[in-house]
Parts: sequence; C-alpha cells; structure tokens
Amino acid sequence: MDNNNKPKRLKVALMVNIVAPSRVALYSGLGEHFNLLLLHGGTENNRESWDDVGKEIPNADVRRAWGFQIRKMQKSNGKVFNPQFIHVTPGFVWHLIRFRPDAVISIEMGFRTLIALLYGSLARRPVWVWWGGTIHTERKIGRTRRALRFLISRWARNWISYGKTSTEYLMTLGVPGNRILEAQNNVDERRFSEAVEPAFQVSPLPALLHVGQFIGRKGVDLLLKAVATVQQEGHEFSLLLVGSGRDKQELEALARDLQLKNVRFEPAHDPLKMAAVYRSADALIFPTLEDVWGLVANEAMLCGVPVLCSKYAGCATELVPAESIFDPQNAVEFARKFRDAVAGRLPKPDRSRLRSTPEIVSRIVHTIKASVDRGAETVQSAPVGRPS
Repeated sequence: MDNNNKPKRLKVALMVNIVAPSRVALYSGLGEHFNLLLLHGGTENNRESWDDVGKEIPNADVRRAWGFQIRKMQKSNGKVFNPQFIHVTPGFVWHLIRFRPDAVISIEMGFRTLIALLYGSLARRPVWVWWGGTIHTERKIGRTRRALRFLISRWARNWISYGKTSTEYLMTLGVPGNRILEAQNNVDERRFSEAVEPAFQVSPLPALLHVGQFIGRKGVDLLLKAVATVQQEGHEFSLLLVGSGRDKQELEALARDLQLKNVRFEPAHDPLKMAAVYRSADALIFPTLEDVWGLVANEAMLCGVPVLCSKYAGCATELVPAESIFDPQNAVEFARKFRDAVAGRLPKPDRSRLRSTPEIVSRIVHTIKASVDRGAETVQSAPVGRPS
C-alpha cells in the first residue's frame, strides 16, 4: 500500500485473530478511508480455505504478527462441543510501535486487546474494542476470562458491538450505552444479491438447508432428530447439510440410525460460491446452541431464503421475526417449527433488517475520525473504577 499518496489519512491498526471471508468487504471499505494496517494471528487449521483471504483486501496492509495458537476443546456432557483456538500474539507489540497508529481497533476481549489498550494509554491514542459475545455465549466462561472482561470493560472507553445482543452483554459489564457504537455483524451483500443458478438439484421438494460446521455447538444432531419426527408423520421433503467438521461421520451414522430419507451431506463450499448453495433451498434451518451472531442467517436472507433460527443465535431477535425463532433443545417446539418450514409457512425474509456494508463502514469511519479529533478526551485512562 502506497502511503505516500495519502498523507492526510488517519493511520488505523485493526487487530484480529483471523481474516474471515465475510469481513473482506468491510475491511476493504475501512481501507478506502484510512491508512489501514490489518494485523492477524494466522489461519487456524480448521480454516484452510481462508489462507489467502488477506490478499483480497488490496487497499490495506495485511500482516501476520508473530505468535502462536493454543487449541482448546470445549466440552459438554463429556463430548466436544466447540473446538477453540486461543491466539497468543506478542508480535502485535512490534507492529504497533513501528506503525504508530492514530487509532487502534481490536476485535475481542483478551490478550491482543490488552496490548491495544496499553499502546493507547502510553501513546495517548483512542482504542476501540469490537465485540460480539452475548449474555448466552458468555454464561459459562471461566474465572480468568471473567477477570479479563472486568478489567477491559473498565479500561476501554470506546466500543463497537455486533448488534443488540452484544450491546446488552456489554451493558451488564457496566459499559455505558453511549460509549457503544452498535453496528451489525454482516456479510458482503454483493456476493448474495446476484441471481445465480442453484448449486444443487434437490428432490423431493421442499428443500431444507443447513450450512455450518459439523460440531456439537451447531445442534445438527437435534436437527436430525426433528427431521425423524416429521418424516415419521408422513411429510416429504429433502434436507441438505453443507459443511465440514470433526463430527461429520458421527452425524452421518445418526442419520442412518434414524432411517432418515432424502438427507444429503455435502462438503463446505468456497465462500464466493455460497449464493448458489442458498438458492438451492426453500428455507434455512439454523439450530445452533451457541453463536455470537450467525452470518448464515444474513446470507440466506440476502438470497431471499426464509430462516428458521435458534434463539441461541445472537442475530435471532435482530434479524428474524418471532414466529421464526425456536428453542432447538425443546424437541416438541423444534418439530412444530420444522413442520412450518416444510409447509412453507415461514415468513419471507425482511431485508430491511440488514445493515449494508457501506452503512456500517460509514458509521465506523465517522466515529473513529470524531474520536481522534477529540483527542485526549476519548483516550483510555488507567482501568480504575467504572467507565464514566
């Protein structure tokens, strides 16, 4: 990136664990307004297809900072519920010192945000913490994480939230609402708004779709049990499951044990080609047991596909009407809502609930510039007491 041609642009460092395909348009938009240094901790080994995503952001300087990852298996009832990767990236320090940004954005509440806040305090530069966790996703965190959340919530003065549910969580930590820029977790709408041919020819119709990892957290086993209940009642439909994950073989075995008909497991697709997957379906079923947001709902809605959404997804109340929200752990309710999907009774998606990438970029840019203009007024001080 040629910074010499853009001397008046603010220098902004954006610190993330991994560069996700869904963020490319958003980061590119920020790069159009800032001299943007995008720092990340490397690709996780269950995200091999994301290796070169950073190259899709030509208007940012994308760099991997030195560090390492700790793999942790979160378990529930003795089974792996959610494989996690904890990024420990001391190399962020060197890049911040060398770049000397006017503002820093850190996406999480852990090690790299502590680095960002320390830099902000010493250099007297504003730091923004971009946060997505909800009251539900944070309910079982351990003492160490609780202590970090407490520390950071009292140190950081500027926040960006994924949406209403993450704002609610931040406010339980004592973060004032007027310090939170409520954006929305989003995808590149251009990738899903164009008419494309369906990726699959599915029969019999209707075609119900699940997109996501095959891991305990996604609730796919509960989906298969709901399918069994509805099929035993004589309803005909197809279920298409697209994704990858450690539990795929176990779930395929469960489908056989339940004697399910017209159920297809398909591998994960290139993120650039997912619109064709959604356009193969009559409805998306999202039975997650824990998601800070759930971008598959955004993607399906942009493709005009109705969404049946778990109440444990952070996006549920913000994007989906009440009649399309359910508790996947309630077998009776799940089966009833699934029948609605099979019968075509789900409401059509309301795209007006979705905030566009340009809108989100504009709000973030305006807020960051105003923060820098105010200078020391918004710079974080030592983490003592409650935020003012």
